[in-house]
Amino acid sequence: MRNRRRALGALTVLLLAAPAAHAASGESDRPGLRSGADPAARGERFALPHRPMIWTDDLTIDRTGDVRPDGSVTLYGSYRCVRDGSQIPRASVLVTLTQGQERHGLGGYDAVCDGLRHRWVIDGVGVGRYVRGPADAEGTLLKYAGGDTFAPTAIPTPVSMPMNVARADREVMLLAADD
Repeated sequence: MRNRRRALGALTVLLLAAPAAHAASGESDRPGLRSGADPAARGERFALPHRPMIWTDDLTIDRTGDVRPDGSVTLYGSYRCVRDGSQIPRASVLVTLTQGQERHGLGGYDAVCDGLRHRWVIDGVGVGRYVRGPADAEGTLLKYAGGDTFAPTAIPTPVSMPMNVARADREVMLLAADD
C-alpha cells in the first residue's frame, strides 16, 4: 500500500511539473512568431499560469493579440477538449471581441477532443475596425454531442446539439502586427 502511495505521489508531481517545464523551455507556442515579436521579449509581464485539471475541458485566451492597419485582428489561445466515451465529439472554439463600440464574433476554430492541450488562432478579417489598445475577449468551447433528442422526426440523421463546456473572459492588448 505504501509503494502505491509513493508511485501515485510521484506521478502527480510529474504531471504537475510538465506544463511548467514546457513554459520554462522558452519555446513560443504561436506558429510563425518571430523571436522579436514574442510578448515576453517586449517586456510584457504575465500573470501566473492557469493550471486546469487534466481531465476537464478548458479554454484560455492569450493576453495579447495582433491588429493590422485595416482593423482586422488575430487572437490566440489554447484549449483542451476531453473525449467522452469511445466516440470523439466535434467541438469548436468561438471568440467575441469588444473594443469601444465595436463588438463582433471573430469566427470559430475546429477543435479536436483528444484530451490534449492544443493552440488555436482565429483571424477576424472584415468584421470591424479595431485599433491598438485594450479590448475584451470572450471565448467559448462548444462540444457537439451526437443524438436526435431535439430533432424533428422528419430528419433521418442525428442532430448534434451544442454544449458549452468551457468559457474564458479576458482583457487583451491589441498590438500592431509589426510591433
